[in-house]
Amino acid sequence: MSNNEKSLNRRQFTKLGAAAIAAAATGANQMASAQTAASELESTFLMELALDVADQLDAGHTSIAPVTGGTFGGPRLRGTVRDGGADWITQVSGHSSLDVRITLDTDDGEIIYMTYTGVVHRADSGLYWRVRPIFQTASEKYDWLNHIVCVGKSKQIPGKVAYDVFEIL
Repeated sequence: MSNNEKSLNRRQFTKLGAAAIAAAATGANQMASAQTAASELESTFLMELALDVADQLDAGHTSIAPVTGGTFGGPRLRGTVRDGGADWITQVSGHSSLDVRITLDTDDGEIIYMTYTGVVHRADSGLYWRVRPIFQTASEKYDWLNHIVCVGKSKQIPGKVAYDVFEIL
């Protein structure tokens, strides 16, 4: 191939440039639409969870807060929290990372294992304290808990660690 066959004339170069600009604009439009929610996030109230927590044990960067009991209740389930769970609170780069494991006893005699992780930090608007609960149960009645996604937000109940928990629909 000669040098003339490898090089582009001005018209070919202009066409390629216009095509590249159009492709980039299309890509930018696709990216903008990908950053816009296709639907609203919906939720429904699942339960209030109120935990009794003993004094924290100091383990360095991680503190352990024994969960000694508590209650939970909402439209579809209610009961008590067994003694024996704990909250592992680790200090990580400006926030606290939560790792909680508890056992729930429903009022109708079923057992539910609940874990949640979460984040606590001070923001300009106040304390940001959110959790991500996960449920496990062998109960046929409460099997639906095994298949949902939830988010919890802290709430103030004197002497308790408490959350309102919402099922994401």
